[in-house]
Order: sequence, then C-alpha cells, then structure tokens
Amino acid sequence: MNLEKIINNCTVNFEGKIAVYYDDLKGNVLEINENEEYNGASCIKIYILIELFNQLYKGIKSREDKLKYQEKDYVDGSGVLRYLSKNIELPVLDVATLMMIISDNIATNMLINYLGIENINRTIKELGCKNTKLYSKFKMGENETFSITTAKDYGIVWKKINNKELYDEKISEEIIEILKNQKYHEMIADGIDDFYKKADDRVINYIATKSGKYKNVRNDGGIVSTIYGDYILTILIKDFKDEFYMNDEYVYNYGRKISSIIFQNFIR
Repeated sequence: MNLEKIINNCTVNFEGKIAVYYDDLKGNVLEINENEEYNGASCIKIYILIELFNQLYKGIKSREDKLKYQEKDYVDGSGVLRYLSKNIELPVLDVATLMMIISDNIATNMLINYLGIENINRTIKELGCKNTKLYSKFKMGENETFSITTAKDYGIVWKKINNKELYDEKISEEIIEILKNQKYHEMIADGIDDFYKKADDRVINYIATKSGKYKNVRNDGGIVSTIYGDYILTILIKDFKDEFYMNDEYVYNYGRKISSIIFQNFIR
C-alpha cells in the first residue's frame, strides 16, 4: 500500500479538510491537497522571520535595533508581552524569538510594523511561495483571515531553510537554532514517539517547527532531522467543527497520526 493511500485511509472519517506536503529530500514527494489555500494562522510568522533576516543581511536593519512595545501593537492571544508594561524596549532578535518559540502575537505585530507588510509579501513571492500572503497585522476579536498559505508553499520555505538557501548559510542555521527551541509541538513533533527523541541512541537529531491555530484551523510544519537524513513535512487542517477551541484534541490526533506514518515510513 502506498503512503498516500495509508494517510487517506487513516483520515477517511475526519470531518474537515487536510492538506499534506512531504519531501524526504531524496527525490520522493507526497502531496495531498497541496495547493488548496488555508488560513495561515501563526505559520505566517516564519515568513516574517525570514524577512527580518533578509533586511539584516542587506544592511537595511541592524541587529542592534530595539523595538518598543506600543499600544498599537496590542492583541490578545498567544504570548507573554500582553502581560508586560507598555513602552518597554527589546532587542529585535529577542522580539523575533518571542514570535517564534511562544508564538507571541504582539511581538509579531511589532515586527510587521518594523519590516513593512509590502516587504514581507515581496520576499514571500521571491521565495517561490505564490499562494501565500500576509494581509494585515494580527487583530483582536475580529473574524477575518490575516494570512493565507498552502501546504506546498509552507513546505517550500522549510526546504529552503533546511538546504541553507536563505541569503547565506549562517542565516538558515540561525533560524533553525531559534526554531529548535519551539515550545508548541502540536502535531509533527508529538507524532513521533519520545523514544526516538530522548534515548541515548536516539534517531532524532532535532525537530524545528512552527505551528498555528485560529478558530477551526490547525497547522504545523517544519524539519525533522534524523540520523538517516532530514525531511520536510507540513500539515494544514481546516473546516472542522470546533470554532471555539473547545474540543480540538481529536484534530491534533489526526495530525499526529500523519506525522507518525511519515516518520515510520522514512526510517524504514
């Protein structure tokens, strides 16, 4: 039985839509609904991080810059800055780290102001992600889509990071180092048994991911680095019946099953 059929069989009873993009970096690619547009949710933050490093690389911005948390940046949701005092200043790379490893929405808005939406979107297109776009800053209590992406576009950007194709090799390595400290492991990492990650003779070198959720959207994507090589996996899920986050564990279970199937197939 081929891999696509196995995944389709395990998700046949899921009441929603799932898109998957998997590249084993050895010439084998699996695509399921890979070009269908999904709400990007917090997955769009990886593109914001890349634009930051783009402007740092070109000398447009400086690593010594500090960003001030202002009232206009405030938004509810994930992160810790909303609990801190207004007008505090943080080094720009600290703001970026907050955006990525705890998905801080205020840090995200600070960086969008600092970098410019038009610049972020220009870089998204230059990366080859034709169906991804950031529409606005993150807003509070509004029922709208702040960004869109596809499973394939999200996979493309992770492949470029893994292959050290962003501006220079050190930038890709720095991005990976940030993402290795990810605190939210929604589907891809949690779909892999801890034995493979923590045993003395573990198979996993590292997992670098960025997930996202918004209303009835659950996304995850990133790099799984193993002793046998690396692979790219993105999983986007939408249109399930859980608009208010009340019972999304069953959704994550489907994502974890997909991750487990991919991982077992890869190491086999």
